[in-house]
Amino acid sequence: MRFFLLALFLLPQALAFRLAFLGDFGAPTPGRAQVAAALRAYHAAHPLAALFTLGDNFYPWGEVVEAYLKDLPPVPLHPAFGNHDAPHLKDQLRRFQRERPYYRVGFPGLAVYVLYSEGALVQQRAWLEAELSREKAPLRLLLLHRPLYSSGLHGGSPTLRALFEPLLLAHGVPLVLAGHDHHYERLEAKGVTHVVSGGGGAWLRAPLRSLAYSRVRATAHHFLVLEVVGGGFRLTAWGADLKPLDVSGASP
Repeated sequence: MRFFLLALFLLPQALAFRLAFLGDFGAPTPGRAQVAAALRAYHAAHPLAALFTLGDNFYPWGEVVEAYLKDLPPVPLHPAFGNHDAPHLKDQLRRFQRERPYYRVGFPGLAVYVLYSEGALVQQRAWLEAELSREKAPLRLLLLHRPLYSSGLHGGSPTLRALFEPLLLAHGVPLVLAGHDHHYERLEAKGVTHVVSGGGGAWLRAPLRSLAYSRVRATAHHFLVLEVVGGGFRLTAWGADLKPLDVSGASP
């Protein structure tokens, strides 16, 4: 796979669908309301097929806040769950009608794997390995709350890297989306693009360092949109003002 910016990547006209991603959004801040409004405006102009969260859906302890959900675009919602969600994980699973906090969602030509970074990691590794081994979709995307790589306060998780990075490399997974650190960052490590998107509404924190893998960083509230067509994609980080923070992509 080849990664490059918008100036070098022209998405074919026959767009298949768009997915949005929102990390660390469920906090009582002006940023949350601004991002939710921006998402609704984006969806009105460019319809979304679905919305995924990247965890920390409700601060501080994961109690479901329906008002936050009503602010989002009226599209299918597929959540990942983070450390702030863990105390009320059962309530969130019931609200989102999920039997367990890790699962697969399929789209034409794309498989999205949602993991739960807060526990049962060995069990999830075995599940993901089996899923990827029989996966037919040409594009595979991994979502989880804690990032494998990050220049932020929490940083990347060595445990997650050790468990899951070999699977990403063995099965050609080109993109990993995570939250947890409250900024935007795109990193490229070992041929895989890692995006930290924790700017959905919680209090922002600037990156503390610049890793060698890091390509773009921004301390801003934002959301992500993945446009999928054929065997390629374009990923855009949109600020709350609906101006792009970063654009990246991959072609077959």
